[in-house]
Amino acid sequence: MKNHYTNMVVDITARKKCNLHVFILLNLLTGIKALSEVDVIVPQAVAVGDTVTLQCHYDLEGQPLYTLKWYKGAREFYRFIPKEHPNTQVFPFPGIDVDLNKSNLHAIVLRNVQPEISGTYRCEVSTDAPNFYTNMMSASMYVLNVPQSKPQIETRNYSSDLGQVVMANCTSPYSYPPMNLTWFVNGVKVNDSYYSKIPSTFNPNEVSVRIGLKHFIDHKSYHNSGVLRLKCVASLFNLYREEVEASMEDDQPKPRPSSVLGTPNSGSVISTCYIVPPLLIHLLR
Repeated sequence: MKNHYTNMVVDITARKKCNLHVFILLNLLTGIKALSEVDVIVPQAVAVGDTVTLQCHYDLEGQPLYTLKWYKGAREFYRFIPKEHPNTQVFPFPGIDVDLNKSNLHAIVLRNVQPEISGTYRCEVSTDAPNFYTNMMSASMYVLNVPQSKPQIETRNYSSDLGQVVMANCTSPYSYPPMNLTWFVNGVKVNDSYYSKIPSTFNPNEVSVRIGLKHFIDHKSYHNSGVLRLKCVASLFNLYREEVEASMEDDQPKPRPSSVLGTPNSGSVISTCYIVPPLLIHLLR
């Protein structure tokens, strides 16, 4: 009798656990469906001091909103709860300045952004009782000190004769993250021969990028212009794009056009013919 009672308890407990797992699974599946349209729009890169808008779009599919939260990394800095008064709450976060007058259910505005708030931002949306569905989405943003200077080209071989090799360096201004550098020879993109980073002595996060060029000079290098043009393009997201050029002329002597009368060869006889007027011929007789 005792064993039968124990077996019944175990069976009931197992069924409850099974039902609970099914219930949780169904709620999770339903919850994901209810908030399947959560979307975060965060600018990929902005300049220091900018005012930035972070957007969070979602479809609650008829469910009431319980709370909307914004996180920087794992730390919450903004919360909106419709049922509370005031319904907006901002938590102190170094470098983050929320403009409450311009922030709402779908967007928050950050003023005077600084490099230290670069990172991942997450929007978390939850529906109200009885379901309390929750979903979230995240995106990353860089806050950059946009350089004011241009990249620099240094040519290491000044000979432009055919068969020679032109070697050059292109160095970017200091930045974080590192810049993208690209070589062009007479308008055609070419691969760099090496890539290196130079740390800044003033800002440990910033680096200068240097790429090398090793180009063999042949007849195709000059095309029809007789000039070899090297161009280096530096870019950093959509905030910075600068280019610098260096040119080299062909040192080979150019063929001169042939003379209309021709050039006499050594040992040749040159004949000269003079036209004498008829009156002079008559006087000479």
